[in-house]
Amino acid sequence: MKTLQILLYNVFFFFFLVGFILANREDLDVTVDWSMVNEAENDTNLNKVNTDKAWELIQQGEYELSKDILVNLEDNTKSPKVFNLLGYVERHLQNFNQSIEYYNNALILDPNYIPAHHYIAMTYLEMDELESAKSHFYKIDLLCLFGCEEFFELKDAIAMYEENNG
Repeated sequence: MKTLQILLYNVFFFFFLVGFILANREDLDVTVDWSMVNEAENDTNLNKVNTDKAWELIQQGEYELSKDILVNLEDNTKSPKVFNLLGYVERHLQNFNQSIEYYNNALILDPNYIPAHHYIAMTYLEMDELESAKSHFYKIDLLCLFGCEEFFELKDAIAMYEENNG
């Protein structure tokens, strides 16, 4: 009987909460221009195909070809992924300052974009700027509460840097 009361209370609370939220939301314009939705969806799909192609070229070491694809995407989209990949390419081409600029653009668009924090920190290590690398490492530590691949990889890279440059 007690569990039934608790269940009924939770169901009542759920419907009360949903009703409260619906009653207090702003009126939404329910008219949708579906052609615009499909156009935006097509742009998103095209961007994904192009970023996937750019990443494939990067993995093959074709940095200049991938850069051409990504620069065209940069002109048409404001995606942290595109800026992050451009930073990655520039880092591998040893253009560290340009790389940092692209990573910062990615972080302006999404301050919590973990891959950009990871790669900018790796770039700072290559530039012998340990403290700058650590500041992004600490940000990743906050964003990845239970650790993530980027956190552990950067932790190892910083430890190796400190060991070799200690």
